[in-house]
Amino acid sequence: MTDAEVGLARAMLAKGMKNDAVHFYFNRANRLISSGRIAQIKNGTYAKDVVAAGPDELEAFLKKWEAEHAAVYPRGPQSPTDLEYIEAMFEKRKTTWHVRGGETDSVECKLNYTISGKIIRAIAGLANNKGGHIIFGVHDGGSTVEGMSDERFETLDPALLNAHLASSLDPVPKVTRVAASIGGKKIGVIYVEKQDHGPVIALKTIGGDLREGGIYFRYVGETRLIKPGELRAIMEAREARAVAEFARRMNRVATGANATIDLDTGEVSGRTGEFVIDKDLLSSIQFLREGDFTQVKGAPALRVIGDVQPISAADREKVRIVRENVTPDSIIENFLLGNSVQDPLAYLHSQAYHQRKWMPIWHYVRQLSMTIDEIVEDLRRLNASMPASRDAVVQRLRGTVTAHKLYSGKPKAMLASFQPGKIVLPKNDADLSAFAYALHGLPDDFQQAVELRPLLAELFKRDTGGKIRPAIYRAVSRVDEILQHQRLAV
Repeated sequence: MTDAEVGLARAMLAKGMKNDAVHFYFNRANRLISSGRIAQIKNGTYAKDVVAAGPDELEAFLKKWEAEHAAVYPRGPQSPTDLEYIEAMFEKRKTTWHVRGGETDSVECKLNYTISGKIIRAIAGLANNKGGHIIFGVHDGGSTVEGMSDERFETLDPALLNAHLASSLDPVPKVTRVAASIGGKKIGVIYVEKQDHGPVIALKTIGGDLREGGIYFRYVGETRLIKPGELRAIMEAREARAVAEFARRMNRVATGANATIDLDTGEVSGRTGEFVIDKDLLSSIQFLREGDFTQVKGAPALRVIGDVQPISAADREKVRIVRENVTPDSIIENFLLGNSVQDPLAYLHSQAYHQRKWMPIWHYVRQLSMTIDEIVEDLRRLNASMPASRDAVVQRLRGTVTAHKLYSGKPKAMLASFQPGKIVLPKNDADLSAFAYALHGLPDDFQQAVELRPLLAELFKRDTGGKIRPAIYRAVSRVDEILQHQRLAV
């Protein structure tokens, strides 16, 4: 999502709109957005530096959106987890409320909620069909609203439900919990999304309700083991998606957008060149789904970074490509030496995985052919092990945080004595800390900032015990900022 969209979403949430209603405005067929993204915006874990849009901006967006989509989307509640949608599923007959249409192939009724084999089976059945609702507080015989007799549904921990599903079903269905009131009586609703990569299979036996290896399907009025016809339809749909994806990938190979890998020889070939993966690595390559590049889920994966040049057939057996990890010290050293690097984006990514929040960024930004917005969005997509460090980089890219800081005492006196071309390192190691802190206060228009690089490199070497390393890192970041400021001012 762009910053403008995040601001609009934040404004909608501030008005009290439900997550699903907000998600509806930004999710598109050509750009699918997880409903979890809206939850992250709401709790501040995604793009927390972006402020909410103003009332006028939000009103203009909503009017424009409705004008453009009125012919595509009918009026009325769209999300199956919207309260209006759920309330519309009920009707009043004389003095009692009933589920409109009773139990169907997309609606199942239960009186009270409890985590059991029956509930897990019901979720699996709906996921394997077309998705649907499990309604609690309703008599499953006559579909009469009686209300739940306890608060187990209202106090349900979603993480606990997901844990039970993860241990009982594969793949794990996506569910949403909604509490509501019909005719003054409490009901609960679990909405189950259709599983596009089914079938959902039971992993274990739970009493007489769930059988290990069973595939359940929601039929009209009942959930039972799937029949051959429905299973065949699921497999055919799955096969059709696989064929379509294969055709898309082959088309990208044919146009030169993608390359192919031969797992026997290790040769990776594309229209613009080829390279070879060492045979010793072939057996350990892990194939990952798009967006799943995490070290938490299993074995390390092979990742190739940087430009890869074609090689001759005679050299293929003796070439090995090695990429070292990007460390904080290497980020500092390449800046101080003014080096260009093979993959500057990796040097920005690396800062999301270290505790140090002060490292040079603009030296690497200038080596990229990406806008600041593109870099920010790329960083936000990272599964960062140090989110605070990642957010600090984003804030500095946005200009909301700076390494500039003024101190009192000896650093203040040193800063006042600094003159262009006459800055020298203290001879006494005890004064190195004050010198580093003094550099934090350099103004944006300090003209000889580039001449500070060799001084900082020497300061870096003299700090053998690493006692003032944090102060040095921030000093380096300040010089990096000054150089960027001066380039923009030209």
